[in-house]
Amino acid sequence: MSNPDTSDLSRRRLLQGTALGVAAVPAAGFLAACATSGGDADSEDVTNSGDAENPFGVDPAAPLDVVIFDGGFGDKYATEGHQVMYNEKFPDAEIIHATEEDIAATQQPRFADGDPPDVLDDSGAGKIAIDALVNDGLLAELTPLLEAPSIDDPNLTVQETLVDGVLKPGIYNGKVYALNYAMGGWAIWYDGKLFEDQGWTAPTTWDEMMALCAEIKKAGIAPWTYAGQHPYYLWDSLYTLAARHGGRDVSVAIDNLEPKAWEHESVKLAAEALYSLQDKGYVLKGTPGINHIDSQTKFNNREAAFLPCGSWLANEQIDVAPDDFVYSAIGIPPLEGSVQPELVWSSGEEPFVVPEHAKNKPGAYEYLRIMLSKEGSKIFAEKAQSPTILKDQEITNPPAAALASLVTTAENAYRPQLADWYIDFKEQAEPALAELMAGKITPDEFIGVAQKAADSVAKSDVEKFTQEY
Repeated sequence: MSNPDTSDLSRRRLLQGTALGVAAVPAAGFLAACATSGGDADSEDVTNSGDAENPFGVDPAAPLDVVIFDGGFGDKYATEGHQVMYNEKFPDAEIIHATEEDIAATQQPRFADGDPPDVLDDSGAGKIAIDALVNDGLLAELTPLLEAPSIDDPNLTVQETLVDGVLKPGIYNGKVYALNYAMGGWAIWYDGKLFEDQGWTAPTTWDEMMALCAEIKKAGIAPWTYAGQHPYYLWDSLYTLAARHGGRDVSVAIDNLEPKAWEHESVKLAAEALYSLQDKGYVLKGTPGINHIDSQTKFNNREAAFLPCGSWLANEQIDVAPDDFVYSAIGIPPLEGSVQPELVWSSGEEPFVVPEHAKNKPGAYEYLRIMLSKEGSKIFAEKAQSPTILKDQEITNPPAAALASLVTTAENAYRPQLADWYIDFKEQAEPALAELMAGKITPDEFIGVAQKAADSVAKSDVEKFTQEY
């Protein structure tokens, strides 16, 4: 995947944030503020010495300022794991910890004042656009970290211990500025305990899915529910059904705004398959009007058997799910004749960055190196219930293991980008996807809306991006 021009994307993402109701500071105001404050701050040039114990020359007594996003993964993996590990190595270092739900509202002023944290988990709806920070010279590139010896095997660099291709989303202008730490993805979740009690077997094909839905309905349980108020939760089901059937190139053509990409036969079959769920009465009553928490809670209450959701599901519902709930995951079952039936929407997410003007930049790099150790990854899998981007990691947490098992090869992982890149497409096509799933428009009508929206973007003067694998 090639990266877009950062200046245009900065403006686009800030505008998108505003359109979504996020309290985004206008780009010009942010840039001006940083030019007078952050620009005067000294920036420490950190290098990798190759010393396996302390490659960045960390001052053992220097405090470390860490800000974690308060989202689906929580912050226990940091406070009860990574920060404990850091203090075991540097017991005299004070760790200043904060957990924030709105990163932009709380941290953007710190960047503007030249007083950013040392480590920032820049995630969530209120995140600061990373390309804007890069473009303003406010982030440190992560080359010293990636070239440093791995904690677990000093003969390997940190980068050599990571899953191939996971650094791509954090590359800007050819350099890595963000470490997308969690190996995230989308799946169709079900409760293994419910299935065992009912004698059901998870479907491996779409025909099996429809047959099982009929059986589930007879048992008095709704086969499906989803976040009706947030139709972006449904993109995975549509894209992956289509791309499994026709191959990953179907998704690439859509991302690259190729003519008639949405009219591909595989896309039509995928839209018809999803439409059939509502048409046959297999969706929980009221689903189109509920939000993600409501749908997840009804799923935990065993009112519905299947739920499409991301990798954060188990941790976000940790206080709601019954003790005997067994999170189990499948990719959406492929249609008959699928040429790439194991394709999964999976990539790195949850971006961690080191500000260029961090007071303890060596400590920040070391903190990230600890996160990327086997022990650090194991703690994240246990506390956040999600795998990390570390290669060959030991995963004992059942939900994390269930999701990790879906990605069999690098060729079977992909990440559609169209709705992320073009807000004009998203605003037109996503409501139509919701109407398709609610049975209010036909598959052909949905495809017509999506193709028209894509064509409109293609003809516009906005910067165009290119998807590559």
